[in-house]
Formats: sequence, structure tokens, C-alpha cells
Amino acid sequence: MVPATYCRTRVRPALLFLLLSIILASAGCSYGGFYVHQTHWRQTFEYLPSMSALNKLSPEDSLVLAGPIVKLQKRQEPLLLVAVSSQYRKNEKVAVVQLQSDTYYMAFLPKGDYQLYIFADLNKNKDFENDELIGKASMTVSAEYAKGGALVEGPTISLDFEHPGKAEIRLSETVRPTSYVYKSLDDEFFDPKYGTMGLYNPADLMAHTQGFVFGLEAYDEKKTSVLFVHGISGTPRDWKFIVEGMDRSRFQPFFFYYPSGLHLDKLGSVLAQTIASIDKVEKQKEPRFVLVAHSMGGLISLAAINKLAAERMPASLKMYCSIATPYGGDESARKWIDNAPFVVASWRDIAAPNEFLTEVTSKPFPKQLPFYLYFSYSDTSKFKLGESSDGTVTLRSQLVPSLQTAATKVLGFNETHEGILNSKETRASFLKLLDAITPYQPAEKRENGNGIGH
Repeated sequence: MVPATYCRTRVRPALLFLLLSIILASAGCSYGGFYVHQTHWRQTFEYLPSMSALNKLSPEDSLVLAGPIVKLQKRQEPLLLVAVSSQYRKNEKVAVVQLQSDTYYMAFLPKGDYQLYIFADLNKNKDFENDELIGKASMTVSAEYAKGGALVEGPTISLDFEHPGKAEIRLSETVRPTSYVYKSLDDEFFDPKYGTMGLYNPADLMAHTQGFVFGLEAYDEKKTSVLFVHGISGTPRDWKFIVEGMDRSRFQPFFFYYPSGLHLDKLGSVLAQTIASIDKVEKQKEPRFVLVAHSMGGLISLAAINKLAAERMPASLKMYCSIATPYGGDESARKWIDNAPFVVASWRDIAAPNEFLTEVTSKPFPKQLPFYLYFSYSDTSKFKLGESSDGTVTLRSQLVPSLQTAATKVLGFNETHEGILNSKETRASFLKLLDAITPYQPAEKRENGNGIGH
């Protein structure tokens, strides 16, 4: 076993790293890559400390910083946020984020003091340069001020396009296309490799997505929005089959695209704030949306619902549907987790028993929110050992008694854990639930303003 070899062998760190890289890469194991990744960044931080290395080594301790932007002039140039720290080295660029929105900024950062700079491509040469500084602020990122232990509210940054300044940092970043809208789930942006990245290297996935919510079309207040939450090591592409069956004249899909290696309670806080923000911004338009989650995404969603219920359940949230969610966690994973040399943060939240699972499943489910609990029970493995399952999650874990009782309806499908998302029966059942939320009406009625959502 590689970890044991690591403990016994006395070789130089560089040579050890090379040996581990060769051994684990040849094994073709994702955990092997994670082991090498963690070993590398631990050694890097020990020999050359930096905030960037800390973000790679301990992403579970980092926080999401988000704040509003105010434009002093009506301009449309691309915007770039740079978060700079002098904790370990002067003017270290810890996060470089091209903004998807001109109303807010966001970055994934370790705890510490930062200078925040916003640049615009003023000369339209497709590069951001240090003399195109149009806004700045100072900020301390601390868990003390974080909502739900995850989100830190940053200061408002005013953008002055007509009086740019110069930042005392080196900067040459190329402008790239950004949007929260993608035409297809087949886009490379949703490739499954990013799901693996999100599990083992959350900071890199955040650099890739630079946001959490994405859709296949611009928001339309007349439609019911469906917010899909993927499972561990997943991406929004996992929902392709179900999305293809939706009536896009009435429903529009959006996706919570998150790094699944982070603590689930933190991700629940981010999702809760996302839902609350949608409800707050669109409250005058009576929006309606549905929350749908697969596997571990159901634990994140339930955590978000609990947080929302503790304050005020948004009236716009019309239904929650979880699919093959391990509400009871995985007891067999506990021994392995306790002895592994490096552990992904979310694994600790799934390995039962633990405080997170107990808390998230014991809180009363809000009675006003319809809840449909889908479970799967097809195990196609030749040798079936232990409890009945869908090949991944046991039935006992999917069917926690408190949530069965809370559910509006419990529905079982003879599918595997992944296969349930590509099942015609599952899709038909779910689409029927959507029809109850926003019934179909002939086009002439919708045009006359009699359709639901108008």
C-alpha cells in the first residue's frame, strides 16, 4: 500500500514525489491522483507557503466571497476580478476571475486579508492590463462573517470606466467568452472530467466555472424554472436525458454546478443563498421553480431547505424531488475514511454515522413544500453481498424513516443508481409532477394572458 511505503521510506521529497506520481498514475486511480495532488501541495506549502497553495491543499477551509457591483457609467466591456494577498508574498494573485455578471463579483478564497481589483478591457484589445483598473476595495475573508460558514458578503465596488487607474501588480489576462447560458449540455464546459476535478480539486473547478448556476437559455419569468443538482463527481450533463423530455415552452432548466469535494453543509448554504437570491430579486414577478437532486445532491438540497425553512421558506419554491439520495450515508465507508492518509471533505459527510447526517435528516421538513422521494433498487453486480441496494446506495440509506414520513409520495424504480437518470419511467413520472406545477394550456390561451406564470 502506497501510504505505508510513504511512512517507511527515507528519500528526498522530490524523489518520493516522482515515485508516487509514477506508481499512482500507472494505477489509473482517481484517488491515486488525489493522493499525489495532496502530497505535492503539502510539500509546496511547506517549502514555499502561498495562499494559492493553501487553496489547493485545503479547499474545504476556503470561503465564497460575493458582493455587488455598481456601474458609474453604462458600459459593457468585459470585467476581471483579481483578489490579491500579501499574507505570504507581496501582491500574490490568489484568484483571477472573469466576471459573468456586471451586477456582482464572486471568488473562492482562503481566509485572510485581500485587495480586490476590477479591470475592464477598455482598449478592446482582448487583454486585461494593469492600467485598466476601474474599481477596488479591501476585504477580510473570515468564517466569523460567513453565512452558513460558506458565504462572505463583500463590499460594494463602484466601477468608474472614464477614470481608470493602475494597479501595482503584474497583469496580462486574455478576455474569454463568459456566460451563464450554454446552448447544450454537450458543451465541453459540462464534460464529465470536470466532475472528477470538482471532487478532487475544488479550487480548479471553481476557476473553470467561475459561478454556480448555469442554464440552456436566458431566464424567462413566464416559465417555471427547474434547478437540477448533480451528485458526487457529477456535472449538469448527468441530467441530459431528463432535460430532453421537458416542454421548454413551459419549463426552463438551470443547473447548480458545484465542486463536490467540499463540505456538504457549506454547499447547502451556497444553494440556500442562491434560492433566496432568486426569490428576492424576482419577488415582484411571482416566479416559480422546482428543485431536483440526484444522489449526494439530495443531501446538499435538504441542507439548503433546512436553512431556508429556519428563516423564511421562499414562496416561489413549489416542489422538491430527490432521486436515489443516500440520506442515511454509508456506514461501510467510515472505517476506510478514518484510516485514509488524505480524505475529500464531502466523504466525511457521507460516511455514517456523523453529525451532519444526523442534523440534516432530523429537522422537520417544511409541510408547505411538496416532496417526492424517488429511490432505485436494481443491483446488477454478479455477487451481491450485504444489504439490498441500487448497486451504490443501500435501500436503508435511501429510505430513512423520517424522510419517508415527510415525503408527499415515495416512488421506487427498478434501476441502478446512475441508470435511474436515464430511465423512461423515471422521466415520465417526473414530467407528470412538473405538469401539475404548470399545466399545459393551448397557445391561444397563453397568448391571451390566461396561462400560468403570466
